[in-house]
Amino acid sequence: MLKLETNEILNRTLRVDDLDTLGVSTQTLAEEAIRAGRVDEAVALVDYFHQEMRIMHTIMRTWLTDIARYIIACDGPTDNAGEFSAALLDIWRTYPLGEALRERCKEALLAARTLGPVSDRASQTAQAVNLLDQMRLEFKYPHDVLVAWVQDLLTTIATRWGEEAVLDSILQTHQSIWGDRYENWSQMTPHERLALTVEGMRGGHFSGDRRRGDMTVRDDGDRLVMAMELCGSGGVLRRGDPETGRPPYPVDEHGVNQQAHDWTWQKTGIHWYCSHCAIAMEWLPGHQRGRLLRPLDHVM
Repeated sequence: MLKLETNEILNRTLRVDDLDTLGVSTQTLAEEAIRAGRVDEAVALVDYFHQEMRIMHTIMRTWLTDIARYIIACDGPTDNAGEFSAALLDIWRTYPLGEALRERCKEALLAARTLGPVSDRASQTAQAVNLLDQMRLEFKYPHDVLVAWVQDLLTTIATRWGEEAVLDSILQTHQSIWGDRYENWSQMTPHERLALTVEGMRGGHFSGDRRRGDMTVRDDGDRLVMAMELCGSGGVLRRGDPETGRPPYPVDEHGVNQQAHDWTWQKTGIHWYCSHCAIAMEWLPGHQRGRLLRPLDHVM
């Protein structure tokens, strides 16, 4: 069952559905509400879907800004590394991704409620569904570019300064991304933690073979599990985009680790982008507090 609520810990809206719907794309639930004529619910879901995507877009921009600052600083002492890196990435902050489409979608929904003939309402409903998908794509395509951009910049760092420099660069951006996002993790219930985790991979990373944010969520008794087929960031990078047929993103020998590290699951061949999962969710929390934040079963 859908439960779209204001979370007091996060101070924002969060889907805390039951497990049967938590892994269902917000886009899909919005489409169902649109077609059923539940206008208020549909409008709320359209706004939340935009929020899901915008949060992850901000995370990706922040990460790229921090990587750029790291590279500039490693190239030589400068007092302007932070200012320059922020200016370099600022367009990704200011560009109004999805905003016009979000408002047009809601306008179509509200118009459908007041229209008389069934045919007119059906036309407005179809338009709202189409605008909703356009909003997703307006975020999805830049998202995939940003993931590849992170991969390329981390490859540059590994090539120029060695594999340990990748760890160093991710540690320098950790607080501004994962540290802030999971700051109140200990205050959240297990279900709230799961909901926040699923949110990032659902509307944030466009996981699943339809790239709409679908995944499996289940209770195994001793753990709550989120399973993606496929991960919408590193998985698409490694395996390609099933929605468009785009092939895997090409990487050279420096695009994956050649040495096994504690922060790469003791594996080699890990794309540098994917290494942040091991670092932020397992390696660093293990060092800081003696236990993992969110264990991962990484499949090559």
